[in-house]
Amino acid sequence: MQANVNRILFNVLAKDLRASVEFYRRIANLQPVFESEWYVVLSPAGQPNVQIGLIDQVSEFAPRHAWGVHEGSYLTLVVDDVRLALREAREMGLDIIEEPVALNYGQTRMLIRDPNGLVIDISTPTADLARLGGESAPPAAVTAIDQPQPEDSPR
Repeated sequence: MQANVNRILFNVLAKDLRASVEFYRRIANLQPVFESEWYVVLSPAGQPNVQIGLIDQVSEFAPRHAWGVHEGSYLTLVVDDVRLALREAREMGLDIIEEPVALNYGQTRMLIRDPNGLVIDISTPTADLARLGGESAPPAAVTAIDQPQPEDSPR
């Protein structure tokens, strides 16, 4: 017999909990569904089973084994229009790693860093962008490996 998953919740260790909440609110319209002094759970309106947790990295409840630089993971947020997220990212002065690029698997993706250094993939299905119209389609990339890498540009 195996255990069944009831909920999947990705937690981010937050250097500044309030700044992290504001980041996710502005970039993806996520709203708090639970708040305490050391932990906040965010969710898109009407989707209570889609959640991200933000935990104060110095909280006694933050696992010590998770402390440090985020390596080997990134968080993907699929939004209705990646171009709006790009505009907001620019207004916020965020670290934009990669502007929107149409990838050959049908997503248009941009990469940014959250206030904690975590790489965030913000994507929209490319076909949805075409239906929305507006700005021209982003440039296409052959594969994800063709994307700029961190060592390609100074931080």
